[in-house]
Amino acid sequence: MKSYNRNATKSIQATTKDIVKAATWLAEGSLLAYPTESVWGIGCDPFNKSAVMQLLAIKQRPIDKGMIVITDRVERIAPLLTALNDKQRQMVLDSWQPSPNSQTHNIKTQQAQTWLLPLPAQLKITMPSWITGRHDSVAVRVIAHPLIQQLCAQMVSADNPYGFVISTSCNPSSKTPALNLEQAQAYFSDKNLSSNVHYLSGKTLEYQLPSQISDALTGKIIR
Repeated sequence: MKSYNRNATKSIQATTKDIVKAATWLAEGSLLAYPTESVWGIGCDPFNKSAVMQLLAIKQRPIDKGMIVITDRVERIAPLLTALNDKQRQMVLDSWQPSPNSQTHNIKTQQAQTWLLPLPAQLKITMPSWITGRHDSVAVRVIAHPLIQQLCAQMVSADNPYGFVISTSCNPSSKTPALNLEQAQAYFSDKNLSSNVHYLSGKTLEYQLPSQISDALTGKIIR
């Protein structure tokens, strides 16, 4: 096993290809930068308020805007789909189905889809206010990235049966999202930003279109 000098770069010390290690960091309250479909994202355990507050501070993002959460498969979020009618539910499910040849011919037209799902009246595990913000909905995406699907699966627990991980673009306020590990590390090389940022090494799926956010009740595109 390699041993690193205590003066080595923090980003090198806190980088892994190990999904279990990355999930452990999240469970311990760390922030994690990781590849998504188009750009790099950064997130944390959405049920850890302290970690979320650190993430909001880095992003300079107001808490009332809410946060996007990702998971690995639809079955995990079945309770969150109960407030939709059959047509609305099918629209959401269809958007998360992989397209034919999605990894080859259609990369330029692939688009990650996030949906604002209305919160059901009763949930066994409720959504924290620091995730929903001022809204009566939660922004959810079943992520297409195989590596991050594995990460979400590792996050499943009694407190997080949805396998949720927060997903927001990997950049400090006013900067463009990182496109690779090196850019992500450079953004948080400053010791004031890097103290709790860890990295899951990997590549994006190279989607060319930015992610899209839509309202599951109306089908309206929000972004």
